[in-house]
Amino acid sequence: MNPRYRSLPAVFFCTILLLSAAAATPVAARGATISDVSPGDTIFVYETGLNLTALRNAPDVPVTALRLYTDNNPAKGVANEISVEDDTNFELRKVDVEDDAGTYYAYSPGIDAGNWIMIRYPEVEIDAVLAAPNHSDRISGISIPIGTPIAIKLSSRVGQNYRAGDTTAAVEIVIITPGGAELTSFQGVDYSNIPLRGSEIYTDDPGMPGALVLDNLEQGTYKVQARWTSPQGFADYADDSNIITFSVGEKIAVNTTPTTATTTAPTTLPTTVITTTATMTVPTPSPSLTTAATTTPMPVTTMTQASGTIIPALGAAALLLFALRRR
Repeated sequence: MNPRYRSLPAVFFCTILLLSAAAATPVAARGATISDVSPGDTIFVYETGLNLTALRNAPDVPVTALRLYTDNNPAKGVANEISVEDDTNFELRKVDVEDDAGTYYAYSPGIDAGNWIMIRYPEVEIDAVLAAPNHSDRISGISIPIGTPIAIKLSSRVGQNYRAGDTTAAVEIVIITPGGAELTSFQGVDYSNIPLRGSEIYTDDPGMPGALVLDNLEQGTYKVQARWTSPQGFADYADDSNIITFSVGEKIAVNTTPTTATTTAPTTLPTTVITTTATMTVPTPSPSLTTAATTTPMPVTTMTQASGTIIPALGAAALLLFALRRR
């Protein structure tokens, strides 16, 4: 062993090994069913029927609350507490969480800061990319030829954490035509049930519906959005995805808007187009420079002021020259 490390305690190396193993361990899915929550799991607002018994700090002592601590430090006090009336059948409501998503610890009377879980809101975001094998090429903000196959990319933590066996959350891709019709089947492809099997998936992945081809369409503006279909709590209450806009003309222009629509989306969805305008700004002089220029002018010597000094000096020089010549 390198002499520099001989003095380090063995516990140091054990700690490093444990941290390395933890970093290499993938996020595990939930238990036998999607309702079974284990320590370290992520659960989402609007879930119902959750079984929290695996979080108990003692086998026969039910969990009575979930606690969020300030700075995730129990010594700093409770930042939010969610009451648990029945840890075998728990419902996570928005009113219990509001802006306090984060790490929550199971609390039982007399046992504080025990097993923990992560609480998040169910969110999904979409983007438009070229079809496989070119998924890395985003097409937002550019024009593409009509008939170019594209894929919709779906990104969501739900796909990584809401999983048990074959059970996943699901969304539908809705295409809104220029006339306002809302379609989940488009150009012969059915987008009505897309399971979120990972944190990042594409509509043309193996086992997925396929690429989206905007061809032989009437000109105008088409909108695309992902909307929750399951579980039911997500479908009823969770925000749906952002909206992608396709302008179909001689070419297809794509715009991904940053706005998030609600679950009950209107027939005509709002679209945000960001325009950047170049503006030239003339700099304003610094106040300190302006003050110096107006209150401390540079001194100016006039001829009148100079004559009191220059003329006597010339006379003295003439007398000195005359005395030198006489010598």
